[in-house]
Amino acid sequence: MALPINVLLNLIFQPIGLICAIIVLFSIIGLAIINRESANRMTVRLVAAIAFSDILAHIGELYASINRSIPLESSLCSTVMGFRAISKTFYCFTNMAICFHLYRSLVLLKKSTLKIEFITWIATLVLVVVFSIMYWSFGAFSGVKGKVGCNPGSDDPTLNQVFLLMMGFINVLTIVIGIVTTILGRRNLHKYINVFSATLTDRGDDCDQIIRDRKKMAERSFLYPLSTCITLPIEAIFLIMYGFGSFNQKLGTPKAITLGLSGVLTGIAFAIDPATRIAFRSAYRKFKYGNLDKGLGNDQFKGDYDIPLQNN
Repeated sequence: MALPINVLLNLIFQPIGLICAIIVLFSIIGLAIINRESANRMTVRLVAAIAFSDILAHIGELYASINRSIPLESSLCSTVMGFRAISKTFYCFTNMAICFHLYRSLVLLKKSTLKIEFITWIATLVLVVVFSIMYWSFGAFSGVKGKVGCNPGSDDPTLNQVFLLMMGFINVLTIVIGIVTTILGRRNLHKYINVFSATLTDRGDDCDQIIRDRKKMAERSFLYPLSTCITLPIEAIFLIMYGFGSFNQKLGTPKAITLGLSGVLTGIAFAIDPATRIAFRSAYRKFKYGNLDKGLGNDQFKGDYDIPLQNN
């Protein structure tokens, strides 16, 4: 029996995205082991969280596509439905968290602190847990009516509509926040660079290079939240239309492709991020020589230069 096109596309794109996200996550872990300062930036840890959320989402979609014969009434199917819904919720709120960090850093000109990072992580996890409990209370992890696979959804028509619309509008909110953060951040980028450059002293000829690298880091950091403009719109449209009673099966094909690209897009953003190049170069020198030459970019990872502006 031939596989549906959306399932076939999932089997093609989800593994590729999964591999890319794993490479990003383990690269960050490896860099942190070799040179701790390379991971001593909140942005890096948030990117690691995005890669982790990509991994969870890809695993959920891939497992559901491979195991299409799981009995709908089984506890395993309920687990798969819950895992898929929770992983997508985690993906959205993690992207919102990195937008909050970028807005706070580049627009409000606030310095990253452990207190703020802790609050950001706790708020993100609390939101994921709260929405997951709401979805569970709707019966979205156990519905079986009208399904051909372990797709989240409730047997109660009204609760199912609420669930679908909530998932869809969270996707829309994630996209909008990413776009707004990018626009506001780029508008304020010149001011940010001016304030940053004023903190550099006794750098000699390296000062201009550090400023150029910092500007590129800021510009390309927007690629992470902007990736949601590719991964989420089709799914958002699908969920909202379905919530209003219109099941558009044709959207299944582009939805499978765009969702499968999340890990790939995170990998691309990570690969072209100047911070990645600097981190690998510094880690290589530390691994080879046991120390770091400050002239080769390690200044970018000093705590005083993360967002060297106002506190709190």
